[in-house]
Amino acid sequence: MILYKKTILPIIIVSITCSMNNTIACLINSQGQVLYSLSCGHLKYRGSKKGSQIASQLVVSHLGKRALGLGYINCSVIIKGIGKGRNLIVKELIKVGLVVVKVIDKTSVAFNGCRIKKVKN
Repeated sequence: MILYKKTILPIIIVSITCSMNNTIACLINSQGQVLYSLSCGHLKYRGSKKGSQIASQLVVSHLGKRALGLGYINCSVIIKGIGKGRNLIVKELIKVGLVVVKVIDKTSVAFNGCRIKKVKN
């Protein structure tokens, strides 16, 4: 009888904040420690180019390659914000070679908003 040792592959959390002006991404391990952080400014994008889809794609691909280099295969993705590149984040992580286990959307939604100013006559 052969006994196989069951190996548990660790899951890394990829936390991505997409704003209209920038994309910030972090690699977080299961203990909650930030292993690596990256933004569009690190990749020499300046001004309005930081808010583009191409810049956010490059940020996510660099982050995915870094996660593979650290030895992680499975990842859970947390997306926050309403930036331009948020639609392509999961596709880019899969293209790099990571297995996406779970996708969580933490975008805050305003339910009522602020009170409108009184009209002056």
